[in-house]
Amino acid sequence: MSTSLIPRCSPVKAVVATQQPFKCTGTWRCPGRRPLNTGQPSPSTAGMTEAGDHAAARPFDEMPGPKPLPIIGNAGRFLPFIGEYGGLQTDDMFRKVYEKYGPIAKITEIPGRRAMVFAYRTEDVETVFRNEGPWPFRESLHSMNYYRNVLRKDFYEGGGSILTENGAKWGESRSKVNQPMMQPRISKRYVPPIAAVAQEFVDKMRGMRDEKEELPENFSNELFKWSLESIAYVALDARLGCLAPNLAPGSEPQRVIDAVNVALDKLFDLEIGLPFWKIMTTPSFKKFIDALDVFLEVSVKYVQAAIDRVEERKKAGLEDEGEPSVLERLLARADVKTASIMAQDMLFAGIDTTSYSTAIAMFALSRNQDKQEELFKELKQLLPQKDSPFTEEILEEMRFLKAVIKESMRVMPIVSANSRNTTKELVISNYRVPEGVAVVMPNIAYRFNDEIYPESKRFIPERWLKERPTGDAAGSPEDFDICSHGKRHPFAFLPFGFGPRSCVGKRFADLEMEILLAKIIRNYRVDYKYGDMKFVSRLINTIKDPMKFKLTERSD
Repeated sequence: MSTSLIPRCSPVKAVVATQQPFKCTGTWRCPGRRPLNTGQPSPSTAGMTEAGDHAAARPFDEMPGPKPLPIIGNAGRFLPFIGEYGGLQTDDMFRKVYEKYGPIAKITEIPGRRAMVFAYRTEDVETVFRNEGPWPFRESLHSMNYYRNVLRKDFYEGGGSILTENGAKWGESRSKVNQPMMQPRISKRYVPPIAAVAQEFVDKMRGMRDEKEELPENFSNELFKWSLESIAYVALDARLGCLAPNLAPGSEPQRVIDAVNVALDKLFDLEIGLPFWKIMTTPSFKKFIDALDVFLEVSVKYVQAAIDRVEERKKAGLEDEGEPSVLERLLARADVKTASIMAQDMLFAGIDTTSYSTAIAMFALSRNQDKQEELFKELKQLLPQKDSPFTEEILEEMRFLKAVIKESMRVMPIVSANSRNTTKELVISNYRVPEGVAVVMPNIAYRFNDEIYPESKRFIPERWLKERPTGDAAGSPEDFDICSHGKRHPFAFLPFGFGPRSCVGKRFADLEMEILLAKIIRNYRVDYKYGDMKFVSRLINTIKDPMKFKLTERSD
């Protein structure tokens, strides 16, 4: 979602759903003012695009929402300390808007920003996505666009980007990356190398533990190293050496990791604040520029190295041997500049998100030991030895593993909302929404809705299984039965978005998380002894507390 839609946030507590009754606190507090929906598409709102529906709908001006003040409009509501939305966590801001205005609300007249609509009904989410067209429009990241289109125009001009572009230019860029990134047969080719990285990391974790068998406080940085090493193998066709012992603070891998953290942090500040950086180079913008320069430097270096390898193979007459890599496929379909930009986008979007999602799944399993043991049962059957080799066939059989990851994404998604800008007038919740409005679709309203997810406040991976567990299959038949009567709307769970603009790296993100989590649980029993983890919502939802997981070696 566009960071221009998010107010400044401060740390609050959040609780992973457990087998005990859920207490609504902090970021994961349940909306409680109005019932939302039954989870099924409603004839009165879903897909309202016919002329008659538009004629009967209420005008945009009548949609509820905060009234703009003279001169400053609604900008003051997002100011820290004095604004009603200033300083709130993203989820808390979404919840506060819902509790005050209901399942549809607008915020208009914020200087420099387009009108926004917060749409909380799953029917409205479906309507927006069903009408996004072949070139879905998403609010631009203004500061990144400025960096690429003004400050570093000499490199980026004409290159395109699926992260920052819109319209036909986005469509052209996306068409170049879909084939190498979205085809299952290509992603499955990476199972062995990504499994090798995961095994190396799991072995390294043994030496990280202290006398209490706990991981160090800076384990998040170690997860970043694993994620970077994995995604770099895909995006840059190279191992960076992130898992080497005693990696120096100024090493290339650590520079990239630091750049990701700085860029995401400063991007949030630059997008929600007044754009002083357009007038003068503020300290935040200077750090942002320096971070993006690291991406540019590293991506160009490794893309050029890949080109050199291709040329060497051609000279040796070996160009037809073996399957081409993702980067080589990109280079075959696009120029060097486009391939470099795509590599940067993958690094920028794929390190923190994958790392934190994996940590959230570990935390959920630590608080639900019975589900962790069900997962171990499945892994023991498919991986008889701790270091048993991974294959794509074995991974396909890990149904409970995939369900665990889906359930952890439901209870604590890495992103709090999806967003699209309307490309034509739409009717949602019986209001006419004009073309060019940013529609924000928070998921807090339905991820803890019992009508959509029975026993929504419990961590139940079985809700994602297609068949009732029987015999030696992992999972609780009783929990499967509890969830089988739900009315889950197909647009209630969209962790990677939807449609033509869904996450292009989702297959590789799933692959990395599935393999690492499988290897961790196959080797260790995971526990966490420090109560509820605290989360911070900025551009993404991140873990604030030290990840001092206790890892007890499994004997079998």
